[in-house]
Amino acid sequence: MADFFEDDINEQEDEDIITLHNYETDKDEEFYHLATLDVDKKWYIVMQPVQPLPDIGEDEVLIYEIVTDKTGESTFKPIESEEELQKVFDEFIKELEANDCGCDCEDCHHDDCDCDECHHHDED
Repeated sequence: MADFFEDDINEQEDEDIITLHNYETDKDEEFYHLATLDVDKKWYIVMQPVQPLPDIGEDEVLIYEIVTDKTGESTFKPIESEEELQKVFDEFIKELEANDCGCDCEDCHHDDCDCDECHHHDED
């Protein structure tokens, strides 16, 4: 997990893309917002780079704890404990598997999808 991102957060809700500023390179980098999870009464965000990054593999995700700072702003805090990181990642995988209907529709929201896979899944 890369921990070189600071807490400069600019969310673009319409595209589910979050822009983080990388202070090491002094560049903004975009990430897909994959999930927000509640694990053990803490909130976490799971993201994946929009464009390939040298420190993050194509099949890797970033996971941060969402914390509130002194001013009331939400910020992303790197997770230092491998056990905590693994627990959140396992919950993310569990959520993915629970929502997987098996269809190949891009951006499928199941309720709105008209493919046979989703309709068959709804009948089960």
